[in-house]
Amino acid sequence: MCERAKRELKVEEKNIIGYMNFDGIPSIGNSPKQVIKAKSNLKDFYLPSSDLGSRKILSSRCKELFEKNRKGNVRYIPCPLIQGNETLNDYWITDFIQFDDDEVDFDRSIFELCEGWVEKEENGIPIEFGEKFEEIKFQNLNEKLEFEKAKLNHLSKIRAVKLFMKPSCSLPFLHMRSFGVFDIIISEQLKTELQKQKMDKGIEFKPLEISDEEWGGTNGLRKKFYK
Repeated sequence: MCERAKRELKVEEKNIIGYMNFDGIPSIGNSPKQVIKAKSNLKDFYLPSSDLGSRKILSSRCKELFEKNRKGNVRYIPCPLIQGNETLNDYWITDFIQFDDDEVDFDRSIFELCEGWVEKEENGIPIEFGEKFEEIKFQNLNEKLEFEKAKLNHLSKIRAVKLFMKPSCSLPFLHMRSFGVFDIIISEQLKTELQKQKMDKGIEFKPLEISDEEWGGTNGLRKKFYK
């Protein structure tokens, strides 16, 4: 998603939501008003202001399409958009309460261990750091989570290089919390429907199994999909 909204700061707002906690508990509160470009064409997807984290703003018709395909994994909170002097009330912000990490195919997915440590300190303050990278495999989600809990320090992390869903996965759209992928993952069929109804303005579809390195850059595979 390319276009980001901004927080409306002209009025004080109370009882507002912030980042998702990724704990499955519905957020309590209202969405702060979001400002979009005054002269831009309206889109069905927007990135919210940074204080709302990885949430997404959807139009009412996009919300209806998503709910038609799957219910119960996300709550939609009204999210007014301000465009010039007009308030648009048919937009919603996502509040995911169900996550689909168990649908990842660990046999095919590729992960990278990014291990970091302090090389040098001055007066107790770290000034030089070391790091190394290596491919790592896991049998399942629980093994990955246990490894992170027991083995990783605050300078280390595990990055998903390529993610594959299980062949048995039939969910039309998914959301993850354990792999550093905070975009909405959708099926090919739902992608086609979004394009058919012209809801794809301002967004790109990146095949999940293609790594970020392969996708971007001067010679990236993105050029095969987007000229």
